Amino acid sequence: MNKRKQFALNKLFNFCVILGLFFAWGSIDFFRENDSAWGLGFGIVALLLIVLPAIFTPYCYAFDNEGVSLCYIFLPVERYLWKDINAIEVEDIKLGTASQVSIFDFFYASVFSIKGSNKGKCRFYMNGHIRKSFRTKHLLEKYWDGTITGYLFEDAKNWINKRKTRKQAQTKAHLTDEIVPMEREIRAETREWLKPFIAQAKQYNLDIKPKYLYITNDFEELTSRPKEGYTYTLVSEISHFNETDENRIVVVSVDLLYVRLGKTAYRGVKNKHIKEEFEFTFSDVLNEINKNGIEVYCKNN
Repeated sequence: MNKRKQFALNKLFNFCVILGLFFAWGSIDFFRENDSAWGLGFGIVALLLIVLPAIFTPYCYAFDNEGVSLCYIFLPVERYLWKDINAIEVEDIKLGTASQVSIFDFFYASVFSIKGSNKGKCRFYMNGHIRKSFRTKHLLEKYWDGTITGYLFEDAKNWINKRKTRKQAQTKAHLTDEIVPMEREIRAETREWLKPFIAQAKQYNLDIKPKYLYITNDFEELTSRPKEGYTYTLVSEISHFNETDENRIVVVSVDLLYVRLGKTAYRGVKNKHIKEEFEFTFSDVLNEINKNGIEVYCKNN
């Protein structure tokens, strides 16, 4: 496999370093003129502008066929493999709108936000943000087999993309050779995980009816694979046997696969926390129903 890398510089890092050097030059000039107060002030600002970005922000991004690396001078590399990325979105970072935001995200605040798990240990400074530029946009679109979302005028762009997708679908269907085995494997796994919960439900005179649905980005629930991105989801109805009253049926769901349309095929990313979410969801719901009754549970939820 071709391991040749292509690089894009982090414009925030460059901006801070250049600005820091400007303040450093100003500090030296003030000291030469025996103005220690201004010289010290400019020197502190220069130090902060150079040292903090050098520690906490990547100085460049390295792209190759397997993934993208966010490279830091002193800290370990932040690495994302394309196969583990289920979405890339354009985000304007604002206070209180992101779970992992650094002080530097408030400058040049528009970023490509990677939705997926990084390779290796997830450290405090890793947030999956790639500073937006023509270079990073070009390389993301070149290497990642998916569509970047979140651009300005997204509705108009989506409309154009949907029309384009329909025309492509008329002439060429996307390959399913990757996604079909993934769906088959995850169905087999979840059926095994369901067995003890089905047995537990029977002890409470309850029935669990699972089904696997394709849920689109517009939250449309389908029983067949759509010609667009979707979330492959396990949806289960928990109720007394032969129950027909919808108000006495509990519906629980677990996301299994995040699927997008690549250039030629469906591409899927497995939910890394399926088993934990699966076990927590079903055990919690069944215990609550056993404790308070299904009628009370439905009323409170």
